[in-house]
Formats: sequence, structure tokens, C-alpha cells
Amino acid sequence: MKSFRAAFDDLWYLSRPYFTSEEKKSAWVLLTAVLGLTLLLVGADVLQSFSRNIFYTALQQRDVTSFLRGLFWFVRTPSMIIPGFFIITLPSLLISVYATYLQQLLQLRWRRWMTHRMLAQWLDQNLAFRIAVTRAHLKETSDNPDQRIQEDIDGFVRDTLSQFLDIVSRTITFVSYVGLLWALSGSITVLGVRIPGYFLWIALLYSAFASIVTHLTGRRLIPLRITQQKAEADFRYGLVHVRDHADSIALSGGGDREKHLLLGKFSSVYDNFLGIMTRTKWLGFLTDGLGTLSGNFALLVGSIRYFAGKITFGTLMQLVQAFSRVEEALGWIWSAYPAITEWRANVSRLASFQRTMDFIAVSDHDSLREKSASNSDIVTENLTVLRPDGSVLLSNVNITLPQGQDIVLTGASGVGKSTFLRALAGIWPFTSGQIHVPEARVMFLSQRPYLPLGTLREALCYPVAPEAVPDERVCRILDLVGLSFLADERDTEARWTERLSPGEQQRLMFGRILINRPEWIFLDETTSNLDQEGEIRLYDLLREHIPNLTIVSITHRQALQDQHAVQIDIGCHSPGPRV
Repeated sequence: MKSFRAAFDDLWYLSRPYFTSEEKKSAWVLLTAVLGLTLLLVGADVLQSFSRNIFYTALQQRDVTSFLRGLFWFVRTPSMIIPGFFIITLPSLLISVYATYLQQLLQLRWRRWMTHRMLAQWLDQNLAFRIAVTRAHLKETSDNPDQRIQEDIDGFVRDTLSQFLDIVSRTITFVSYVGLLWALSGSITVLGVRIPGYFLWIALLYSAFASIVTHLTGRRLIPLRITQQKAEADFRYGLVHVRDHADSIALSGGGDREKHLLLGKFSSVYDNFLGIMTRTKWLGFLTDGLGTLSGNFALLVGSIRYFAGKITFGTLMQLVQAFSRVEEALGWIWSAYPAITEWRANVSRLASFQRTMDFIAVSDHDSLREKSASNSDIVTENLTVLRPDGSVLLSNVNITLPQGQDIVLTGASGVGKSTFLRALAGIWPFTSGQIHVPEARVMFLSQRPYLPLGTLREALCYPVAPEAVPDERVCRILDLVGLSFLADERDTEARWTERLSPGEQQRLMFGRILINRPEWIFLDETTSNLDQEGEIRLYDLLREHIPNLTIVSITHRQALQDQHAVQIDIGCHSPGPRV
């Protein structure tokens, strides 16, 4: 019961926002249309059962006229007029096609809405970074967010709609056929006891037994599916990691080690899937066996009245169909159990990711940053910065970064200079105290440049839209930072992190500064891959082309430190322990 409640809570948590969103009208219209078409399909199926009764009975009696009318026209009976089989089939085909189309349209729109929402939430308020640094201390897991957004949303939307409509269809089918099964089956006497509608009771008992046995056999599949999804994602991430660091691995001679690590991840995939295979095998024996048995079982039981001459051959076939439909409607759990376990694993993973984002978003760590006048200094008051495990990195830091000056932050390696910059940027969640920052354009660049996917122009202009920058300015900037040889490739899409050397990437970052023209720039070892002459020249470019720029640098190079008018030793302002 707890597992069912948890599944329902996760489903409601993920589904409710869409059906109450700005797209709720189109969502409900599409869902209602699909439900209506599903209802029509079930009604058509019931009518077809009467048509089958007509032409099967006509076959038994060798009545060609009734047979052809039962197939292609109408047959009048004492109680109703029954359309021919094909008169029902052709509209049913059209209804079925449109039901599928509208279901897929609803699925696509729902996926689009969830993808936009999750991507926006993941990238707003720097949640992607904040989740990464707090993941080990979160109650909900949040591994492989790329898989959650790309794969799990698609699976959740597709399977949720499919399972929901399947349940609705089976419920309507049960309601439609249960009375028919009761009427057709008649009664049977067992040990002197007359049992009316005995076929219905047999279907109920059969389905109850099958559902209980199937659940007991297959319930272990749910945690196995969850583990499999995580193992597959970890293995895929490992492969991508090797691809992105192929150069470093080759230079380090680490191919054998990486192979060992990847094979270890694949072993988890392999071993867990063996467990899924074993459990699925026994579940397959059960579900396939029950499915095969049900139709023949109905035919066997119904044949008793047929051979006794109490029903016609057409009625027997209609009875078998009614039994099968009722049994299928009641046997949703055992017939769809493998799909249910995969869906449940998907829902659990996606809900955990959404809850993680909601939890982090509610924890507003940017409240300590207070905006000041545009020409003011940056001031910290009693700023304490913690590590993710809660230990103190910087304690009671009280410093002033004067606007309009070149400032270098110094201190021993590991004292917390880079983390201090993250706190100033408002993205480090483990902080307390107060930071007064100006209303100004600010950029932060780290030692490892970030180059977005796309063209060189997009990498240079980021995060500004490339079309907002004139072409001649792009060429001019590339020339200023020593990358003029790439001007002809500025609109070429490539993996620029692989095409460019680390030093070239850092030069591109200075071009990005010249494009964006911030008022404050924070540089964290941003020239570490350049020679002394090259880095001093790039700093001079910033001073020349952005005269009012405030530069805040972190560097261990004495020559570059001497280029800054103000030097602040972070360690001296923090009595807390150092790494």
C-alpha cells in the first residue's frame, strides 16, 4: 500500500502542474477528445461482437444471405438492428487512427512543456551548479540530470498517457461487457447449487488470482529497473567523459585505467540486467501462460452449453469474446506488469529530480547579496564561506574591493580564493553574512574556459546573441587577441574545446570580455596557459579598450600580481582553518 501511495504521489506531483498550467485548456481538450474516441472504440467493439454472432451463426446454418448481410450490411433482430461487421470496422479504423494521433499530439505538447519548465528551472538561479555541489547532502538523489530531462520526461509522458488510457479503456470495456457476459453465460448447477452468470464469476476469480500471483512474482522488477536506469546513465556518462578528455588521457597513458573503470561500470549494467532477465523470465512464463490459457479456457467452459444445444455457435464465440474482454479488463496488472515496472522506475527518478530542484530553488542563498549604486565598491561584512560538508573555509571576511582599481586576490593554494569569487557571484550556497555589490555589468571567468556548442562566433560572443555583434567587430576582436587565423572559420560549427589549445581558449575568453564590455571582470587564473608577455598584453588590451573596467584577478604569478594596484590576501582576512 505504501508503494502504491508513493507512486500516486509522484504521479500527481509531476502531472498536476501541466494540467493547471497556461496550456491547461488545450491539454484538457486533447485528453477529453482521446477519451471520447476511446469510448467510441469500445462501443464499436461491442457492436462487432453482435455482428460476429450473426455471421458465425449463419456459417453454422449455411445461410449465405444472413452471412453476407452480417458482414456487409444490416441485420434486424427482435431486439435491435445490428450493423454489418465492415460497416462498423471502417469507422473504427478512422477513430483508432485519430485517437492515436491526438494521443501523440498531447504527449508531444506535454513533453515540450515539461522540458521547457525543467530546463528553465535547472538553469535559472544557477540550480545546475548548486545541485552539483550539494548533491551528496540531499535527501533526494539527482544523478545524471541530462538523462532525466532528455529521456525520462519522454518516457514519463508517453507511458503515463498510455497506462492511463489503458486503464480507462479497460474500465469502459468491463462495464460494457460485464452485463453481456452475465446474460450470455446463463446459469450452471454445481453440487445442487444454481449459479447464475457463472462465466462472470469465473472471469473475476481468474483475474484476481492472476493479478495477485503476477504482483508477487514481478514486484522486485521495480527496484531493478531503477538501478538499471542509473547504471546505464553512469556508463554513458563515463563514455562521454573519456571522449571529452581524450587528449589528457592519451598524454597520461591512462587508456588501460579508463578501460578498467568503464568495464567496471558496464559490469554493473550487465549484472543488474541479468537480474532483470531472470525476473522477467519467470514473469513471462506466468503472463504468457495466463494469456494463452484464458481464451482456450473460455472456449472449453462455454462449449458445455454449446454441445448441450443451449446456444448457437455464434453465441459461443460472442461469449468467448465477452469473457476475454472482461478478463483482459480485470487483468490489467498481470498483462501490463513489465511495462508498469518500467514506468514506475521512470516516475520515481523524474520525481526525485524535480523535488531536488524545488528544494534547492526554495533555499534562496542569494539573499545575502545587496545591490548598491552603480559606481560603488564591493564590500563584504562578516562573510563566512563553508565547504559542502559544513566545515569552515573562510570566516568573517570583511574586505572592500574598490571600484575602478586593478585588484589581485592572493593567498595560499586552497585557502578559498575561487570559492570566495563564487560567493561574490551569488552561486555558492554555503554562505552567511552580507555582500554589497553594485548595480553593474559583471563577468566571471574561470581558469577552464567554457565554450558553448556551436560556431566560433557564438563561443566568442557568449552569452550575448552573436547576431547582435557586427561581423567586422568579430574579426577585429579575433585579431586583437591573437586569433586572426581563425577569422575565416568564425561561422564554422565544431568542437572548439578540442580544436583550440588551452592557451587559445584563454585568448578567446579575453575576446569575449571585449565583446561584452562589463564594468567588473573577475579572472580566476584565466591566463594560466599563456606566457608572461602574452598575459600582460591581454590585460593591457582590457585597460585600453574598456577604460572604466574594474579588474579582480586571482593569480600565483608574481609578475602579473605586480600589474595590479591593490593586493588583498584572502587568508589574512579569514581566521578560519585553511585546506
